[in-house]
Amino acid sequence: MSGRIPLGYRFEWVFDPATGSGAIATATAPGVRFRLLRVELHLSAAGTTAENFTVTRDAGDGPAYDTVLHKEDLSVGAITDLVIIFGEGYEFEADDEIDCAWPNTEARTYGITVVYERTMG
Repeated sequence: MSGRIPLGYRFEWVFDPATGSGAIATATAPGVRFRLLRVELHLSAAGTTAENFTVTRDAGDGPAYDTVLHKEDLSVGAITDLVIIFGEGYEFEADDEIDCAWPNTEARTYGITVVYERTMG
């Protein structure tokens, strides 16, 4: 598929939200080719324990192709809001998933949204 977008093509953005106060372990599985646009995270309070928040491609081709797209210790800088921008260059196959994880040992209430767009093909 070329990088050109056909005339009249409409993008379909999808918002995949989750909330809780335990460990973050979300899996966004669009089931179609897609482009990851962003991940938005809000915490009720900053964590003080050194724990990495990760966004990972869980590759449909198998674990040898799984790739960490973003990793950040949320205790550094007392982060309560995080927006990770992806976009062009982050296109994935229909059998790929985007996994977000954070241990959240301090039981912070969180809201997380993975935003993606379905692509052609």
